[in-house]
Amino acid sequence: MKKQFAFFTLAVLPFTLFGQIDIKSKLDQAQRLEDQNKPLEALTVYKEIIKTDSTQSYALCKTAAIMAKEGPFIKTIKNKEQWYRQSLYLAEKGTKLNPKLAEAHFTIAFSCARLTDYAGVNEKVNLSIKMKNESEKAIALKPTLAEAYFILGKWHQVMASFNSFERMMIHTIYNNMPEGSYKLSIENLNKAISYTKSSALLYQYELANTYYLRDDDGDAAKARAIILKIEKSAPKNEEDKGVLAQIKQLKNKLD
Repeated sequence: MKKQFAFFTLAVLPFTLFGQIDIKSKLDQAQRLEDQNKPLEALTVYKEIIKTDSTQSYALCKTAAIMAKEGPFIKTIKNKEQWYRQSLYLAEKGTKLNPKLAEAHFTIAFSCARLTDYAGVNEKVNLSIKMKNESEKAIALKPTLAEAYFILGKWHQVMASFNSFERMMIHTIYNNMPEGSYKLSIENLNKAISYTKSSALLYQYELANTYYLRDDDGDAAKARAIILKIEKSAPKNEEDKGVLAQIKQLKNKLD
């Protein structure tokens, strides 16, 4: 997630001084920290910006995105659910301030994805629907936004993995729940990989996992080829280290 928000339109953010804080300089500082793979230091700067001016949509969404991205790796967080609820709140606030910001819609989807692990059944369904809708809004606004394709691909993977009985029960209770598709999962994950500027080990892992779950002719071979490629990659952050551990598990399932 090193530069995934570099394309935010800074033109909408005026060069403004609030007290002793130069917003533009602070934004530049935060971006440099992200470029140096120091997301938590960048998070501190973004929080300083929104504390000074809570209408900075860019800083709000960046704060939310880093919270959602780094949440699983911060051991000092006592209440992960509240952490992700705060992330979603900030993402939605930033999106209301600038609804044409594609990355803002993606950040809502990302925060929803994190929060589903802590939500009850009804909220989980609503979060899932919002996750899909916000990802599609992000893609409509920016057709090259890799992160949104990833969230949408993962959504289709999870929904398609339900068995026929589970799908029947879901649609009986929630008739507005969209259908999932392994084919669309694969298409979206491939787009995420093609548009990303990072190593995208997580994207590649989920693509391999989708092939494993679909299990059509040739899918196992495709999954193994992706696993081999990932195994040759050096981890760049905590997320990559987690992916390499997951790859070992997936490889065992395929053997």
